[in-house]
Amino acid sequence: MMIRRSRVVPNLFKQILSRARVLASLLVGTFVFGSLSGCTLNFDFLRYLRARYELRQGEYQAAVQTLDRIRLNEPDSDRALVASRLGSKVALMEAKNYPAAIEFYRHLVLKSEDPKERIRAQARVAQIYFENIQDFDQAVIEFEKLLKMQLEPEEKVRYRMSLAKAHFQLNNLEQAQNELESIMALKLTPEQIFDVKILRANVAVVGKNLPAAAKMWEEVLRDFPERAYKEKVGMSLVVVYEELKEFSKAMTWLEAMKSHDPNPDFLENRILRLKELQLNQPGAQGLKR
Repeated sequence: MMIRRSRVVPNLFKQILSRARVLASLLVGTFVFGSLSGCTLNFDFLRYLRARYELRQGEYQAAVQTLDRIRLNEPDSDRALVASRLGSKVALMEAKNYPAAIEFYRHLVLKSEDPKERIRAQARVAQIYFENIQDFDQAVIEFEKLLKMQLEPEEKVRYRMSLAKAHFQLNNLEQAQNELESIMALKLTPEQIFDVKILRANVAVVGKNLPAAAKMWEEVLRDFPERAYKEKVGMSLVVVYEELKEFSKAMTWLEAMKSHDPNPDFLENRILRLKELQLNQPGAQGLKR
């Protein structure tokens, strides 16, 4: 009997210690939050404690709701900022509650005294509309707001590019082209130049300006051969030449691609198909002979 007790007591002690550590962690995590209200116990303090517990239990939606109550209770307080910082991350990354994440980030845009935090929050709002919700109309509005803020040169390029993509998704081709032209006037890295030229070519394709698209694809293949190969730009050019019925040019590019393509048989079959199409074109009798 004594041996059994000696085993049970340590196990019980470990459980008590583990729970004590969890409680201590929660208390430490909420000490700063409580100090924002002059160390007085209030409902927001208890809500924050509850939210931390819900997070530890994996109850992310419940934690988002609890933190949102704090944000709404005293919007101008530091406690609301703390709740919004935590709530935005939980809503976006864990709960996938995008409308709630947007509200938390909007709160930071409006209430934070840190300019960089406001910019990061506005960028998150725009990106959520673009990437997660895919509301491109609203994404355009949010990116335009973002571009009016004091951005670093690198940020201006990145967010204006996102604005151009949003216009492209909405089939606002003229606006997308205008944004891309304004980007080209900025100081760009080679990677950024590649991205801009790719999108410009896609805008030309959708706009049915296939000769311009072909010229742009060829520039990309000439100036960025390695990355163009990885992103299969050559096949995009081949498709454009097929649409233009310039089969000889399409076959020339397919032949050039065979030497480094992992599936040359596929390219060869495509060349054979293009030869048949070329022979069946009006005025191709001389080729048949």
